[in-house]
Amino acid sequence: MPTALSLRLKPLLSMLLAGCALLPGLTHALVILQYHHVDATTPAVTSVSPEVFREHMALLDAQDMNVVNLEEAMQLVLAGEALPERAVAITFDDAYLSVYENAWPELKKRGWSFTMFTSTGPVDKGYADMMSWDQLREIKAGGAVIANHTRTHPYLLEVPEGQSKKDWWRDEIQQAEERIKEETGASTRMFAYPYGEFSLDMAEWLSDKGYIAFGQQSGAVGSSAHPQVIARFPASGIYANVDTLKTKLLSLPFTVSPDQVHDPVLTDNPPQLKLEFVIDDFRPAQVQCYAAGVGEMDIEKETRSDTLTVTMQQSSAITAGRGRYNCTAPSISQPGRFYWYSQLWVNMEVSNR
Repeated sequence: MPTALSLRLKPLLSMLLAGCALLPGLTHALVILQYHHVDATTPAVTSVSPEVFREHMALLDAQDMNVVNLEEAMQLVLAGEALPERAVAITFDDAYLSVYENAWPELKKRGWSFTMFTSTGPVDKGYADMMSWDQLREIKAGGAVIANHTRTHPYLLEVPEGQSKKDWWRDEIQQAEERIKEETGASTRMFAYPYGEFSLDMAEWLSDKGYIAFGQQSGAVGSSAHPQVIARFPASGIYANVDTLKTKLLSLPFTVSPDQVHDPVLTDNPPQLKLEFVIDDFRPAQVQCYAAGVGEMDIEKETRSDTLTVTMQQSSAITAGRGRYNCTAPSISQPGRFYWYSQLWVNMEVSNR
C-alpha cells in the first residue's frame, strides 16, 4: 500500500533537476479531489457515502496515486517544479462533522494529508453537523491543512446592498483567515470559493492579498494554471462513480495561459469561448469540447505550428445556475490518459444556484 509522499525535500530535488528533463516518476501534473459530506443521509448532490468514500480511497491505492500535501504541492506546481507521478490532493469543503467521523479514520490509517476548507462562522456557532475547533486542531496535528472557505458561506457574487465588493470580500475572506490563524496558529492563504463561483475582479483581489484560490470546475492542474482559478474534480453526488473517477485521477493539464480564463458571469447566453492550447502530447484532431448537460459541441479549430485555437459555443442558452465547457484530448504517450480543461459559467438570473 503506498504511503503519503512528503514533499519537504522537493525544493532540493527541483534544484538538482534545474535545466534537466524530468526524471522517471516525476511530473508537473496535479489532480485535486473535492468532497463535502461523507454521509449516506445528507443531501445527495454534495454527499458521498462512507462506503463509496472507502472505495475511492481503495482506488487511489490500486492506481498507485501519490497523495500529497496541497499547500506544498501548489507551491511547486505553480513554480513549474517537479511533483511525484500520479500526484493527487484530497480536499473537503465546509468542515462537516461527517468528514471527521467517516473520512478522517480512512485517511489517518494511510498517513494521507488532506485539506479542510473551513467556513468559520458555523464552526464558531457550534452547529451540530460541523466540526469543532478542537477537532480541526486534532486533524491538523495529524497532517491535515486547515484553509479558508469564507466566514458564512455566501454567494460571493451577490454583494449586500450598501456594501462595496471589496469590503464584502474582506469581511467574508479576511475575517475567516484571521479566525483560522487564531484557532490553529497557521494561515495558508489558500481559499476555496463557495459554490465554486468567482469573477475575475474577485480573483484579482485575492491575488493582491496573496491567496491561491480553488474552484469547482474540473481539470488537472499544471504550471500554466491561473493561481486564483485552480481546478478541482468534484467527487460527490453524480460524480462519485468509481469508473469515471479513475479517468479523472489520470487526467493531465493542457497548457493554457492564465489570461485565457474568461469571466464566468454570463453576459451573453449562450457564451462563446475561444482558447489557445500549446500542442504537445495530443493530436489537434482529437480535441473535443462539451457543454455541461448538453453534450459535445461543434468547434472551430485553427492550427499554427505549435498552437491550436478552438472556438466553441453551445447551441442553446444556459438555464441552470452554473454551467461548464470542458475540453479533452487523449494523450499520445500515455494511452488511457486525457488532457482536460474546464471553463465555468455562472448564470446570475438563477437566484438559488
